[in-house]
Amino acid sequence: MKPDFFFKDPVFFICRRLIMLSETELKDVYEILHELKKIENMICDLMDVNDGKKESEVKLSKAISAFSLSAREAEVLRLILEGHSNNDISELINVSVSTVKKHVYNIFNKSGVNSRTQLLNMVYGGV
Repeated sequence: MKPDFFFKDPVFFICRRLIMLSETELKDVYEILHELKKIENMICDLMDVNDGKKESEVKLSKAISAFSLSAREAEVLRLILEGHSNNDISELINVSVSTVKKHVYNIFNKSGVNSRTQLLNMVYGGV
């Protein structure tokens, strides 16, 4: 009969199972764990987990300067980068949706992009 902790402790169970793996299976596990670590790093980069909001704020400031955005356009850009829709932005800054659309249009023209996705890539990929 196996002790109770064998079934209750997943780490013990995994370690016990790893001991039984062949060399090929261990290599497969290593490759999977390596890929998971890469995914974790990408998620951390996207969320700025390592440096809080400092890195994203620096990139936003660089974009505002590089694109010569007005104060209002800079505010709209910040809200776009936070994932807000035009409707959300209009409510947050107390302007009409058509005014937000005009600001977005101006940001697109000044940055040379045609979509929010391209804008995100431009700002976070480097100006």
